[in-house]
Amino acid sequence: MAQAFVANRTTPVLNLIQIWVLCGMVWAIPPSAHAEEVNEEQQVNVYGQINRAMLLFDDGAERDVYPFVDNSKSVSRLGVTYDAPLRNGWQFQARGEVGLVWGETNAINQVDGFSGSFGNASEPLRKLEVSFSHPERGVFFLGQGAMASDGVTGQDLSLTNVVAGAAVKDVAGGFHFRRTDGTLTNFSILNRFRTFGSSRRLRVRYDSPIRNNLSFSIAAGREVLDDRDGRYYADAAVRYDGQQGDWRYRGAAAIRWAGGYDNTQFRQKQLSFIASGSILHKPSRYNLTLAYGTEQNAGYYAYAKFGRRWYKFLPYGWTAVSLDYYYYEDPRHNNQIGNSIGLAAVQQFKKKKFEIYATIRNYDYDDDTADYLDSYAVMTGIRWRF
Repeated sequence: MAQAFVANRTTPVLNLIQIWVLCGMVWAIPPSAHAEEVNEEQQVNVYGQINRAMLLFDDGAERDVYPFVDNSKSVSRLGVTYDAPLRNGWQFQARGEVGLVWGETNAINQVDGFSGSFGNASEPLRKLEVSFSHPERGVFFLGQGAMASDGVTGQDLSLTNVVAGAAVKDVAGGFHFRRTDGTLTNFSILNRFRTFGSSRRLRVRYDSPIRNNLSFSIAAGREVLDDRDGRYYADAAVRYDGQQGDWRYRGAAAIRWAGGYDNTQFRQKQLSFIASGSILHKPSRYNLTLAYGTEQNAGYYAYAKFGRRWYKFLPYGWTAVSLDYYYYEDPRHNNQIGNSIGLAAVQQFKKKKFEIYATIRNYDYDDDTADYLDSYAVMTGIRWRF
């Protein structure tokens, strides 16, 4: 048993080494093999963000305040990019990015508090990839990074998406529901309020050039950082970003396939469909955002958000408010039903590159096995980007 445990815990480390070797082989190719004599300078850029908040969570019986949490909707991170021009209009980029996460809202809960929340949160390594791009031929990616459908559920023109979006679980995803008899369940908000979106994997990906405001993406890869998930993934997505007259439009749709071993057990192949879109009326600045997702052998969800933006309502930048509603249903698993309503406000400080936000959100869950108390979360925080 001890040997098996050590092997499982070292698997992510070995996979990390494989990623470094894979990307390093491409990165280490001498520039002379790639590029001609060009005048453009090679560039190294450092970027990141800090997104910390205070969270109050009430599970219907107990209420606690958790200071200085990391907002799972857009976690703190630090990254570096290296760019170099190649021949015939091609551009090379290498990117590394890590999450600066402790006390992530998708990890803390009533049982453990902050204990172990760094290790149980999203993997610290977010991206380690190389890409080759051309204005007429698109972009090719290789390494740990976003799958084609990553971000498809978050097409949003409301300006409140730092704290409010289809992924309503992100405000308090780690917390457990409480039954009406007072006992805590063994499942959390994260497990029941789903969006079926894909995240980051060790993958190959291609993005087409943008034509008529449309672009296409396709990717295939495998989860290598989580030893509980060894499945293979493939997805394809289409995105649109444009405007006509007084209206601005943004939307995306994707299909995802997953299959293979998950936590040492073989899982049947699963197909998912996800889509979202947002419309902004520029003169009035009212906006509407919709999202939908469904997964084979599971359930579906629908999401709607109505918002309003003001420029220099306060003399600092954009101000935005929104009201949203999320519904989830899975009749195949004990008739699970989830509802969530959220109110959010954001104030941007454009010159300082930071924004303050606040939200209140309830979580109402039900299934055939028990009765559950309603819960709610209140969060306020600051995101600073550099």
